[in-house]
Amino acid sequence: MAGPTIRTVKRLFALSANTCAFPDCGGAIVQPDGLVTGEICHIASPSKKRPRYDPNFTGGAVHSFENLILLCERHHKIVDWNTPTYTKEVLQNLKASHEKNGNIEITIQDARQADRLLKSYLSIHAEPYAKVMVNSPGGIQAEKLTVITRKKNISVAPHPESIAADLSKRNYIKYLIDRYNRFQHADKGKEGKGKYIVIYNAIKGEFGMKWDEVPLAYFENLSAYLHRRILKSTLGRNLNARGQKCFSFYEEWLQKPERT
Repeated sequence: MAGPTIRTVKRLFALSANTCAFPDCGGAIVQPDGLVTGEICHIASPSKKRPRYDPNFTGGAVHSFENLILLCERHHKIVDWNTPTYTKEVLQNLKASHEKNGNIEITIQDARQADRLLKSYLSIHAEPYAKVMVNSPGGIQAEKLTVITRKKNISVAPHPESIAADLSKRNYIKYLIDRYNRFQHADKGKEGKGKYIVIYNAIKGEFGMKWDEVPLAYFENLSAYLHRRILKSTLGRNLNARGQKCFSFYEEWLQKPERT
């Protein structure tokens, strides 16, 4: 089975004391009722397509204890998106600092929770031409088969470093998104409800996370991105060519009584 061994995850879990390694977070990796709310994060990768690619990194060590760190879902996204800041060396230091006061001995409770954590990310890889039996006499024949468990959707408070935690900035970004969709509505050349979710997917593709999970430090980047998208729309280009405003900038928007 591809992935870290249960022995590795148990050691990782115990030394992490069931908490996210991101500074001042402390979010639980596994809740008391067994719900998994954290993730296993790889520090370095032998693949160019993954965060923190290291050409000198050997693939065999990718799931080793030294290359794994436990993070809450939000901070996993942040460190994987902002790799210039959260380099391999930075994560190694976070791991060392976080684990230095952890438990050396693994309790029964630790073992159970570590098992839940590993199972929540279970992947099964079949070798070329291997047969994988899934409750069927005939089985499934495939060159490669990956089975990934689904995590439950949970409701959590916004992270204090995210746009969602700042009401005015969150509402301004939502204003720009709604503005963009209004401009899309005016484009009769595009049909279907799908055109209204394009911007959400575009933001996620550009920033690596949902629009309201983007760190506050990147508020101006996200605002500028949406400004460009509005101006590139058909209506935006037409209005801009006539010298008409397509949106309000943040400081202007704050002064508006209705903020629309």
